[in-house]
This record gives sequence, structure tokens and C-alpha cells, in this order.
Amino acid sequence: MAQVTSQTGLDSGCEEDAPRNKMSVFVHGMCDAHPDFAFSRYWYKQQENREGVRSWLGKKLFPGEDPRFGYAAKYDVLLPLTAPGDLVRVGELVDRFDDTLPPHEQHAMIQVKIMLDPEEAWHVGFERVRSYARAHFAPRFATILIAHIPAMGGLKGQGNHVHCGVLSRELNINGFGGACTTLCSDQGYEAALAAWREHKEQWEPGR
Repeated sequence: MAQVTSQTGLDSGCEEDAPRNKMSVFVHGMCDAHPDFAFSRYWYKQQENREGVRSWLGKKLFPGEDPRFGYAAKYDVLLPLTAPGDLVRVGELVDRFDDTLPPHEQHAMIQVKIMLDPEEAWHVGFERVRSYARAHFAPRFATILIAHIPAMGGLKGQGNHVHCGVLSRELNINGFGGACTTLCSDQGYEAALAAWREHKEQWEPGR
């Protein structure tokens, strides 16, 4: 079932005193038809003092506060082949995106969350998701993969899963372009779900 919520911010201890305008999010959740796939799209309602994608990244990379266990098990950055090389650093990537997002542009990103098979080694599932994201999103968009594996932190959690954060603006040799309204829409959701269903049936380890 789809739902609308707002993202909470990441308190780094050195942010401005004024409240930041957070991204709103619309969620196409998991259901009986696709129990391993959820799709969320994020946008801004305000033009000023935006929180930025950096906040989303911080919460996903460091979901806990424990200095040893409070971080994601693995992450990766996928870029279009013509993207500037310095953007392969994830911090540089999201900061450049946030700094250059025009005030009139509302669309920020989409996120696909994929649950991994508990009977399969999680790194194999991660590679399956990576291959999917490389084929479906990365030819045009910067994509950030983040794996949450509760057992690596001694936790039960909600099961092994991978977040695919896809920045809304096409990326090429000249940097970020305009936001893709198709990606950030019901049509984008349907296309991403169809591509995942096809990919997971055809993918083989090592490909």
C-alpha cells in the first residue's frame, strides 16, 4: 500500500539553527505480489533551506550509533560511463547534487528497497541487486547501493536488504542535468518493478 510520510533529519551537531525543510516521500510498499520490492520517491515542497540528499545518505550508511556495529555492511556507487570521475566518491556525489539542484526543481531522488533471500549468502544477493541497478538505472543516473545486514551487527532486524538510491537528475560528462519526471513517477515505479522481476529470473552468479 502506498503512503506519504516525511523523512526525519540527521543531526550532525553543526547544522544551522533554523529547521531544515525535509524531503517528503511517497512509498509503494511491499505486498503479496512483490514481497521483496518497495519503491519510494522523494521530493521537496519548499524551495528554501532544504535538508538535502546528504541526510538520507547519512542515515542509510550509519543506521545505528554503535561505533563498531552502527554502519551499513557494504555500499557502492554506480555512475553512467561518461560521468566525471571525481563523483565516484559518494560524499562528493551527493554534495554536488545538493549544491547544484535548482530551487525550482522539486524532484530529489527515488529509492528501491530489495529484500534478499535469507537462504542465500547476502553478498550473492547484493551482486544480483547491483547487476539490476547497473542495467536499469546507472546508464543515465547516479545510483548508490547500501546493504543492511542485521546479523553483522548481532541484531535480528527486518532481514537482509539493499537500498538503491537513485538521484533524480541525469548525469553525463557535463555534470547533472534536469530531473527526470518519468523516473520519479508511477511510470518509473512500474518500469523499475518490471525490470527487477525480469532481472532476478535471468541473472546468474558470476555474470
